[in-house]
Amino acid sequence: MQHTLVPKAVVLLLLVGALILPVAISVLFGLAKLLVAMDDPSGGEALSWIALAAGVFWVLDLVSLVIVLAIHSLASDDPKDDS
Repeated sequence: MQHTLVPKAVVLLLLVGALILPVAISVLFGLAKLLVAMDDPSGGEALSWIALAAGVFWVLDLVSLVIVLAIHSLASDDPKDDS
């Protein structure tokens, strides 16, 4: 029985986050602009800050995904033949 350093569920979760977060950020920024256009600057500013925080989480997610995939690649026991 082979133990993996990185469970597949972790890789899947990071991958889903990397795909979903940009869409959520775009929706949040769009909604923030809509609120500002409807004379609600405080609501627009709050959503802009939330979108910015989601952007930070997205960057952290991408960095984590690269690190996890590098660990997974280094831990794999099956060497690839170049021929």
